[in-house]
Amino acid sequence: MSQPQYVELARRRLEEMVSFFGVNAEVEAEAAEDRVELNVATDATGRLIGHHGETLRALEYLLNIMMKEAAPEVRFSVDIAGYRKARAEQLTEYAKAQAAKVNETGEESVLRPMNPAERRLVHMALADSPEVETESRGEPPHRRIVIKKRSA
Repeated sequence: MSQPQYVELARRRLEEMVSFFGVNAEVEAEAAEDRVELNVATDATGRLIGHHGETLRALEYLLNIMMKEAAPEVRFSVDIAGYRKARAEQLTEYAKAQAAKVNETGEESVLRPMNPAERRLVHMALADSPEVETESRGEPPHRRIVIKKRSA
């Protein structure tokens, strides 16, 4: 089954954006329902990911804007050398470790400020926990997760 034309267009546009950084990269794209996942393979991962993934998020944002006319109902997700997957796993493990600490001590744990996607990952990682609950506090860009003992 062939992929829609907008998938190849998104792949080419992302390669063009990355080339503005002076980086040679290969972009793979895979479509799934209302989402297209693009993964960039390159040796210059640090430059493209940026501090805490800021450059990566900017690339994704720009790509989604560029593709709005060609595929208005589709969300384009960009990853660089598996960074997002590894970051999600890292955040999940961190959240579970903090939850165990909260459960043991009874004291709430206030995590560092996170972007909305990272906060969502933490909330989801602990959503089924019978011992702890999470809430977001503060205003962006200083919004953070608080993990505390579940109310009885």
